[in-house]
Amino acid sequence: MKNLLLSAVFVAAGILSVQAQEVTYGATGGLSILTPDVTGGDADSETGFHIGAFAEFGLSEQFSIQPELTYAMSGDISMLCLNANAKENVTKDFNIQLGPQIGIAGGDDIALIEDALGDDFTTLNLQLAIGLGYNISEKIFVQARYGLQLNNHYTGDADLDINIDTITFGVGYKF
Repeated sequence: MKNLLLSAVFVAAGILSVQAQEVTYGATGGLSILTPDVTGGDADSETGFHIGAFAEFGLSEQFSIQPELTYAMSGDISMLCLNANAKENVTKDFNIQLGPQIGIAGGDDIALIEDALGDDFTTLNLQLAIGLGYNISEKIFVQARYGLQLNNHYTGDADLDINIDTITFGVGYKF
């Protein structure tokens, strides 16, 4: 599964680089809020940080695709995420973002749940991310995103939902 995912990313990156008018690489980091939601529970949001790298493939003056690989850690939950956001430039400096985010959840809290549920638990976290971005300068930008989990970490037959939604506030630098 991981090899297939990596192969798909490289093929997509190759196709995009052929179609792209401009390719920009950079780093991003900032505040992360991971919000676990368990049926019948009242888990608190965990605040922490995220750090990552991105490539932005400009397909036109107004539209680009920005794949990112990020690592987030908030409390006892961590998340390794690969996302590919479509970015629509509303103005020269302001953009809206939308796209899929694929994450692998980890950390002490996830390990405890995984131990308790065994085969009825998956660490896979599929999200739909929506966000806003603003270019402070040609090299520096800020962005905020909300990721809504689409799948359930619990894969068993009981009426149980275990989800982790994400909110990120970040600063990025284009090389």
